[in-house]
Amino acid sequence: MDGFAGKALYTYRYSYMPRRWVGILERHGFRDVEARVIDAPEPGHIGTLLVRAHG
Repeated sequence: MDGFAGKALYTYRYSYMPRRWVGILERHGFRDVEARVIDAPEPGHIGTLLVRAHG
């Protein structure tokens, strides 16, 4: 299966830290989950959340 299935859910990327995203995705059946924040190019700006997982 590609993409997402189920009810749409809106959230902000900064609602949770990467470790929490890993737990959420694992509880929903994803495996080999990795989540990290890539620093923003500008000091003080919010970074980019990068998550990789297999369904």
